[in-house]
Amino acid sequence: MNRYLKRPNDISTSISIEETGNENEEERENSTIGGETNKSKRARHGFSEVWNYFQKTTDKRNAKCQLCGKIYKTSGNTSNLLDHLKRSHPSYNQLPKPTKTIDNFFNNSVSYDTESARKKELDKALMSLIATDVQPFSVVEDTGFRDFVRCLDPRYVLPSRNTLKNVLMVNMYNETKSKLQTILNGLQHCAITTDLWTSRANESYLTVTCHFVTRDFVLRTAVLSTKKLLCSTNHNAENISISMRAVLEEWGLMEKVVAVVSDNASSMLKACELLQKRNLPCFAHTINLVVQDCLAQDYVKTTLGKCKKIVSYFKSSTISYEKFKADQGRDMPHSLKQEVPTRWNSALRMVESILLTNNSISNVLLMTPKAPLPLTADDIEFLQDLKQLLMPFDSATVQTSSSAAVTISLVVPLTCGLFKSLDELKSAMKTSEGHQACIFLLERIKKRLFPYEERTVTRLGTLLDPRFKKEGFLFPSNADGGTQFLQNVLSGMNKNNTMEQDNLEPSCSKNIHQSSQPPLLKFVGNKIASKVRSHQVDAIISLRQYFENENAALEIDPLQYWKNSSGQMSLIKSCSLRYLCVPATSTEAERMFSKTGAIISERRSSLKPKNVDMLLFVNKNCWVSKEL
Repeated sequence: MNRYLKRPNDISTSISIEETGNENEEERENSTIGGETNKSKRARHGFSEVWNYFQKTTDKRNAKCQLCGKIYKTSGNTSNLLDHLKRSHPSYNQLPKPTKTIDNFFNNSVSYDTESARKKELDKALMSLIATDVQPFSVVEDTGFRDFVRCLDPRYVLPSRNTLKNVLMVNMYNETKSKLQTILNGLQHCAITTDLWTSRANESYLTVTCHFVTRDFVLRTAVLSTKKLLCSTNHNAENISISMRAVLEEWGLMEKVVAVVSDNASSMLKACELLQKRNLPCFAHTINLVVQDCLAQDYVKTTLGKCKKIVSYFKSSTISYEKFKADQGRDMPHSLKQEVPTRWNSALRMVESILLTNNSISNVLLMTPKAPLPLTADDIEFLQDLKQLLMPFDSATVQTSSSAAVTISLVVPLTCGLFKSLDELKSAMKTSEGHQACIFLLERIKKRLFPYEERTVTRLGTLLDPRFKKEGFLFPSNADGGTQFLQNVLSGMNKNNTMEQDNLEPSCSKNIHQSSQPPLLKFVGNKIASKVRSHQVDAIISLRQYFENENAALEIDPLQYWKNSSGQMSLIKSCSLRYLCVPATSTEAERMFSKTGAIISERRSSLKPKNVDMLLFVNKNCWVSKEL
């Protein structure tokens, strides 16, 4: 009742009191929300605009810029983050704030840990790419490559070029070397090819490659070393032999080498003598010497000189060369090849290209002032003869230059085939110059290639190839001489095997065998014990059985033949592993020079020799990681 009896002044006072009370209640309610509101207000008060452009990583120790992807350390303060925005993104206040999308989620995800399996896998794959595709280490600094990798996997951070060179490459080299050493330790025999080469940086390298047949009868090639000579001031035989010995002893192959295949340089031949290893001159090099001897004759040199002059003219004149291509009227016109004496069969390639496009060559030369004279009809006729003479040499070079098939057994049959082929071409020559060149080549074959029929490795390789046997020889006397030597080799191997078996047998085995015989038949055992076993006779019988069997087809792989052969010829089978691993040419070492030229390019001509060696080793021995 009192409140209804209050005066107006009292009412106004009570209203003000109620309003005040309500305000106090609201303040109390705001202050009693568990204190969380005040804390949240304080947190919002300290929120920096930096976090609109940065995102913390899961470990809360780093922050990643959402504008450029760079990562910075942070322990609560944002000074360095703000400094980055001012330096790298000065207009960041004017940029729209990054929106949270699924793409941003993946782009802002934490990078792989340096010890994670995924990081190691990607690093190894990157190093394999650089070694296999001959890429420079600086590729990881190329903008386009970095953008490409970021697009593939944003979490992968590329290693630096120094990490690639000093860590990843060394690890891959050591891993491959360890696996290869395990394979080579299980070998009994192998062959070596070697050669010298001068790089773009004017440094001399000695390459040594190893060739062997595995237990599964697979022919393998491995690069052992591509290093500078131990003494880089001279290339004499003694220096070469010392450098080769160091490589062979490092790999434990000194006593396993059957033959060393090299070019015909006197220093290489002398180096093999110092090493006391059998040398086999590269068959492809010798074929090239036969051809170059013929091309150096005046009646050949004159016509080839005209051809080289014509090719040089077109190569030096872009206008004439465009007219030459247009005159052919083809979507893909033929090009001209230049002869280079050191490049095998390049003379044949030049002759073929000129004969193929002679009409267009003549049309352009006749219409162009100050151009060389076109070839005459007699010149063309002689070039046709020369092409027929050089094609068999090209075929022989290609067949013996393979690194994936047995080639040593082809040397003697191909020499025989070259001689018979040219002898038949003698009557097919249209020009006197062609006939004269054919006779000259036959004489050079006799001088340079016939000696291969008398070399031990080539003779045994032919005899042990079931496709050829004795029928692959030109002279039966050379086949008989090789057969006699092979008998001696098999006899020695048989004797060693018998001694090993005797050492493994218990000493009491013979007594037990004799005691188990019936008394009335002891005389038989005594005769058997006194019977002299001839290892030479066993070898003769094995070879006779092998030679009397039908020859294998020419398309048969000799290694697969021996792999599937019966146990009765196990001795010849073991001998085939010793000699069929020898390559006929040193082209594998030559290929290493081409690969080295690609590695020591303009982009990395300052590579250290040890890095060149490791890159080539990993590049050429990539099969090793798949073998084990």
